[in-house]
Formats: sequence, C-alpha cells, structure tokens
Amino acid sequence: MRHFRKILFPIAFSEPAAAIASSVREIARRFNARVTVLNAWNPVPEYISGPAPDAPCDSKERAILFSPTLQEMQNQQERRLKEFARAHFSGIDHTERIEIGDPAAVIEWVAKCDESDLIMMPTRGQGWFCRLLRGSVTSRVLHNITCPVWTSVHKSEPVSTLTPGYRSILCTVGMNSEDDAVLDVACPFVQMYGARICLLHAQSTSDEQDTEYSSQSLKQAYMRGCVARRKQIASDICVRILRIEISEGIRQTALEQGADLTIVSRGRENGGFSHAWPQLYTIIRESRCPVLSV
Repeated sequence: MRHFRKILFPIAFSEPAAAIASSVREIARRFNARVTVLNAWNPVPEYISGPAPDAPCDSKERAILFSPTLQEMQNQQERRLKEFARAHFSGIDHTERIEIGDPAAVIEWVAKCDESDLIMMPTRGQGWFCRLLRGSVTSRVLHNITCPVWTSVHKSEPVSTLTPGYRSILCTVGMNSEDDAVLDVACPFVQMYGARICLLHAQSTSDEQDTEYSSQSLKQAYMRGCVARRKQIASDICVRILRIEISEGIRQTALEQGADLTIVSRGRENGGFSHAWPQLYTIIRESRCPVLSV
C-alpha cells in the first residue's frame, strides 16, 4: 500500500516552481509528509555532470572544492533556498538540500537516496516551436524514476494549481498488473479528499456486452483493491470506455468529469494503456489538471 511520507520538490527558483509550492504544501499537509526542497546547482555544466544513479548516498564523498568566488556563489544559493523554503513551507515538516550537478541526475540520485514516495515538479509551455517535453528535465525524470511523479498543468504562463481539494479524480486503468500501482496511488487520494473517481479504460471493440462486462469488471476490481488496501471506497464511481486516441480521450474525459487530478500509468507492460508511454508527454502537455504518473 502506497504511503506518501516523503515528497521531493525540485526547484530552480522559477515562477512555475513558486506557483505549485502551495500544491506541494497541501499534499504534504494532508498526508503528514516531509518535504525535501531540492536545488540542483551546476555553475560549470561543461565539467560537472552530476551523480551517477549508483553513486554512494553520502554527499560528503562527493564534495567538490570550489574557488572562493564559486564557494560564495554556492553560499548565496543555499541562502536563497532557505528563504524559499521558509516562505512556502512554514509550519510544514521540511528540509532544504542543495546538490551539485545536472538537475535530472541529481533528482534521480536524491530520490533514490531519500527513498522518496512522490516527486512534484512544474512544467511550462514554450510556444509552438518548443511544445514537446522531450529532452527536458521533467521528461528525463519521468523516464528514469520509478516512483510516482506529479506534474503541474502545462501552461506558457505559471498558474497556481492549488485546489480546495482533489474532489474529482480521473484514473486510467488497463485491467493488467500495472493497475495495482495505479490503485496504490488512487485509493489514498480518494480517502484523504473524499473524492469521486472515474475509471477510464481503453477498448477497441464497440460491442455493448463487452463494454458492460468491462465496466462492471473495472468497478469491482477497484472496490476489491480499496478493500485489500483498507482504504475508503469512493461514494461516486463512474466508468468510461475510451475508443478514440488516448491522449485526446483522457483530455476530453477529464474536462467532462471536471477532474482536478488525472492518474495515469507510464505503461511499461503490454495491454491496456501500456502503449500510452510514447504519448505521456502529450497527455501531460494537453491536460487541464495536474497529472500523477505511476
């Protein structure tokens, strides 16, 4: 059963990071989680690549000797990080951490060493010519890290994604073993927020009997999963069968349901939504609510 006790919040002192800090705070408060506010600082990226995934977790072994000028720059970065954390997480259990190296490599390494339960990251649109997330820090984290990753609404201008609570959750399910991981995330959110849930399943056939069978099977599987995890079953459960292109279907269903959180599998297995992985960037980019990918 998934427990969100350690949240990793990587920041680059950007407006999008500041915009989602309230959402990080909200989830930390609900789940009584500790927040690690992380800054990956790399003054000389041509020479410092960051830690390897299997590097030892003792940061003292990775100490880098800087010139007095660079050391003062690092001290300023540390003070800036403390000010950011104090401004946004006063009253919340949190710690600040600064590491040297490539941001994606640092995030992956810290998540492993801290055994993070959830990573929360902003995304930002860059216009028509840079709309794909491929190559970004976010895309590398999504590809390399196995723990759940929460990403903000993908807008060219930063917007606060704080909601009064996640009241409507859209959850994609593929009727395979990956659904266990999705339900491990969905059930705690339903219980914490008293949310209604909509289960979305991709199915090629249009046969009414097959559709009805799939709908009932999905609903029963969800209820069994909640019972097994000793989690509250949503009082309002709906099932939608998707027969159009996946990313557009998720976007449309989220709008119809007024979803304020979409939970998707990253699709590393065959069947169901497994082929959604190549479309994950599009799903995140086009979503009108935060996406939690598992």
